[in-house]
Amino acid sequence: MASLQEVLIISGQHPKPVGLVLQYGTAGFRAKADQLDHVMYRMGLLAVLRSKKTKSTIGVMVTASHNPEEDNGVKLVDPLGEMLAPAWEAYATQLANAEEHDLKSALTNILVNEPVNLQEIARIVLGRDTRPSSINLAQAVVDGVTALGGTYQGMCQSQDDNYLLKITLTVVSKNVECSYFKFSIPMKLYMYCIMI
Repeated sequence: MASLQEVLIISGQHPKPVGLVLQYGTAGFRAKADQLDHVMYRMGLLAVLRSKKTKSTIGVMVTASHNPEEDNGVKLVDPLGEMLAPAWEAYATQLANAEEHDLKSALTNILVNEPVNLQEIARIVLGRDTRPSSINLAQAVVDGVTALGGTYQGMCQSQDDNYLLKITLTVVSKNVECSYFKFSIPMKLYMYCIMI
């Protein structure tokens, strides 16, 4: 895992537009795609911290759903496919809006307020839609995930991303044998999407 200083250096590759203010809502973040590179990197960081905190797999979905093609967005998904916990939505907003010189403070704030074991394994499932901007934005998420030592699985491009992401998170997080049958068909679809 990189030190916070190294995380900040990598963040320089994903600069925040000065003065841009975004709010994490029910749909996560939504904006023009060219304003979201820094958000994606930082949500990769947040997903790792959330995974380490919950000791579970966390989902990250890069999509703007039915918004115009020039838009994009990102949403984090908690271990059982549910919305991100409200306190963590606030952390997402703080991270996204922190100017470069305040990013370390925003990350430190999370670590002070949440008992996160940084040595814990972090697993992230990543999905994206097929709009052109999603390729680079998903890579920014990967950069954030790997900067904090997390691992990521997949980049499904199907219209079924949200469903598959939820099923994957449910089974991986619960790790219950009886979920195998519920999981097997969606998993085959998911594996197909990864190979596309």
